[in-house]
Amino acid sequence: MLKVLLYTEDAAPDIRELLPGHSVESTCKKGDVLLKVLSGSYHLVILDESVELIPAITAADPRAEIFVVGERCADAIGNLKMGATACFIRPLDKERFRAAVESVISQVNLMSETDELERLLVEKYTYSGIVARNPRMLELFRFLRKIAPYYKTVSITGETGTGKEAVAKALHSLSPLSGQPFIACNCGGLVESLIESEFFGHVKGAFTGANSDKNGIFETAGEGVVFLDEIGDLPLSFQPHLLRVLQNGEFRKLGSPRPLKTSCRVIAATNKDLRKEVADGRFREDLYFRLTPLSVHVPPLRERKDDISLLARHILDNFRKKTGKDVSGVSRPAQAAFMGYDWPGNIRELENVIEHAAILASEPFINLEHLSAHIREFTPRANPGPAPKNLEDVVKGHISAVLGECGGNRTKAAKALGISRRALLRKLEKYSLD
Repeated sequence: MLKVLLYTEDAAPDIRELLPGHSVESTCKKGDVLLKVLSGSYHLVILDESVELIPAITAADPRAEIFVVGERCADAIGNLKMGATACFIRPLDKERFRAAVESVISQVNLMSETDELERLLVEKYTYSGIVARNPRMLELFRFLRKIAPYYKTVSITGETGTGKEAVAKALHSLSPLSGQPFIACNCGGLVESLIESEFFGHVKGAFTGANSDKNGIFETAGEGVVFLDEIGDLPLSFQPHLLRVLQNGEFRKLGSPRPLKTSCRVIAATNKDLRKEVADGRFREDLYFRLTPLSVHVPPLRERKDDISLLARHILDNFRKKTGKDVSGVSRPAQAAFMGYDWPGNIRELENVIEHAAILASEPFINLEHLSAHIREFTPRANPGPAPKNLEDVVKGHISAVLGECGGNRTKAAKALGISRRALLRKLEKYSLD
């Protein structure tokens, strides 16, 4: 059954009789049309020649199909370009009208099936809270499952906002110790003079202001996980203390002579190139090797854009649960803008953009105008590579490459190219490859 909004100055009985079994609501006030479209989620809007409303209705709800019915419908092509689905001249061609309604019913059913498919896809491709179907991400999840039962120390690399902490939590949830604590610590946000206390704790009186005993993150984690975010920012002076814990599981609370043992697992994450940090003397080489026996790289969003539609659906679902505001999707122009943008802030930026747009949206869909100008107007950087080659350049380059692979042996090269040696010699002469 379709939900239909009929805008006409009369009762339009000829239209109503062609919509048996459907829910038809009518109005004769032009000002009411947009208000109803914004709040009503109509499948079909029928206008009595008021074609000037078409762009506004399309913007308000891109899912709504629009019929224009009138005595003239003079500019049918123009109406269709503006967003109308069909135009009808009175007296109505009943068979054509019924066929158009059936087409709308098919389209609505298809959209419903698509929504359900997207929901099922989000469920299917959600791994411990992470949504992805990109092949590189699926390979990452396979790797996490392999190492989850056995790992002791893992490093996670990736740009800011790619979801390194989410990957760490996924790894913890897949491990046999998933019921144990997950303690996160941002190494870049610690005051250097208090790092030792933060990591290992202190006893009362260890320093001015230490009015009671305090457990550090390693003691608090127990048999769980310590997640060290931005490990590349850990001060060089403290790195030997962390190395000792990783090597033998021992540490001392600040101000206490008694050694303590930890059996927790450690996951370290960074957006820096630790190899370069080691080469530049900002990170200890022995700590680097201790942290990276197993390493996971999270690709940036610009390299996994096939995940954007699923991520957008997941983010909007969470937004609805948090706010109660029903924004159910992203319009095609907005989707195109998402796919064209490079997302330097990665998933964190996508989440912020979608939530901001959902707050601004006064209709059930995020439209292009709800996005920030820098996303709407983004122009991908031109490829600085060489200009496209003509066919002869391609042939010349291929022959040269095959010759190189064959160590200059022309007989082998001719065989690899599938041509005679004589033909190869002619081409070498033609392209001056002697």
